[in-house]
Amino acid sequence: MITIITGSQRPRSQSAKVAAFIQALLERRTVGAHAVTLETGLLPLWTDDPDAQVAQAAAWAPIADMIRASDALVLVAPEWNGMAPPALKNFFLYCTSHELADRPALIIGLSSGHGGSSPASELRLSSYRDTQICYIPEQVIVRRVTEVLNDPEPVSEDDAYIRFRLDYALGILIEYGAALAQVRSSGARNFELIPYGM
Repeated sequence: MITIITGSQRPRSQSAKVAAFIQALLERRTVGAHAVTLETGLLPLWTDDPDAQVAQAAAWAPIADMIRASDALVLVAPEWNGMAPPALKNFFLYCTSHELADRPALIIGLSSGHGGSSPASELRLSSYRDTQICYIPEQVIVRRVTEVLNDPEPVSEDDAYIRFRLDYALGILIEYGAALAQVRSSGARNFELIPYGM
């Protein structure tokens, strides 16, 4: 099972379109997929205020359960002003019980223009340490996202190429998912002794 996290807060976003395309690719490979969209405030803004913790826990519990049942994740990360969107960063603040530890993840960066790589760099830099998520070496940057993945068949060389790269990267992610399942079941991690990264 693979969980796809759509990082845009925007309803009917290009991120949701890309996530749906990824889910269809996984289904063609007969790999089950859960989709979680962070649009419209699915997760309240994280805080350590005790008065907010009940609502936060209720919103987070079904997502955490999905992640724990998954072998791998896909993070669809649109570039907003050169950054990952706040909803995606907020998602990582909820990951405090090692839900992501030793789970491989594929980053898909998006841009309506020629960018899209900044969210991938930002996530690799700032989201892995305490979550202990394992980003695979592959990543896919979907540039000019409004022009690709719209029709059943590709309409340009860029469209065909990005479809190929997505499918290729998912194939690698699936293999990492199988391999890292052994790490998660090995008992090598001791979160009581070493709960956080350095």
